[in-house]
Amino acid sequence: MSLYQPQCVAPTSCLLGQSPVWSPSEGLLWWVDPKRAKLHRYNPKTGNARRYDLPLKASVIALARGELLMAGDLEIGFFDPATEEYTQLVFLEGEPSENKINAGGIAPDASFWLATMDGDEADARSAWYRLAPDRALERLSLPTVIIPSSACFSPDGGTFYTCDVTEQEIHSFDHDGKHGLSNRRVFATTSAGAGYPDGSAVDSEGCLWNAEWDGGRIVRYRPDGAVDRVVKLPTVRPTGCCFGGKDLKTLYITTARTGLTAFQMDAQPFAGSLFAMETEVPGLAPMDWSGR
Repeated sequence: MSLYQPQCVAPTSCLLGQSPVWSPSEGLLWWVDPKRAKLHRYNPKTGNARRYDLPLKASVIALARGELLMAGDLEIGFFDPATEEYTQLVFLEGEPSENKINAGGIAPDASFWLATMDGDEADARSAWYRLAPDRALERLSLPTVIIPSSACFSPDGGTFYTCDVTEQEIHSFDHDGKHGLSNRRVFATTSAGAGYPDGSAVDSEGCLWNAEWDGGRIVRYRPDGAVDRVVKLPTVRPTGCCFGGKDLKTLYITTARTGLTAFQMDAQPFAGSLFAMETEVPGLAPMDWSGR
């Protein structure tokens, strides 16, 4: 695999592949396709991919001590890949029935953060929640947007990043484990590239890698928001990324084919596939949700 040269490693043809998560203990890459209610697994040692049926349209997954914590529709639960059994953990009460979970990630304190959105992508009625290790669910105070995406933190945990997809903005907040979030600001905008900021990952130098939906590229931003590197992809709809591999220098990239025309799909035969490329700087070690 070449440095900064994305290659298709799993031609899965997902409608909406997203939420890639690397499992160091297994040496496997997991991701979901909520449009088809599927879970996907890729083994880089063998090059083999596997697909699992899910009882919910999971949009976000995280590691949870041998199982997968997953969130989709308006619920959170556990999925055990060994038995293929799913157990509901929490249902989000009080959310509009048309809403769905769209984004999430593990915070520095090993809690699970997730965001809901209008399923019709019409109204700004998102909400953010924090699932503590003791299973307590807390609603967070973040501005509402139409489509929230990304939930990641700087290496020291002092900065939280998320995206307002519709407004083509990546936002950053000061993060304090005791006092929450403050000092919301625009970290970067993607309007010049005509793409929409989607899923992100942070590397060990504190740089943010962001997938640009309809931009056909992955962008690395320095901690001050300046563009450091742009990597083009052979498909226009990347959705998310995460670091994996033995040295955490492999960037895995999920993509989508939903909404593409027949002409676009002919020109992009690997749309919806999993891509990977080597990087010079490793990512942050993935964290497990610490609850049970």
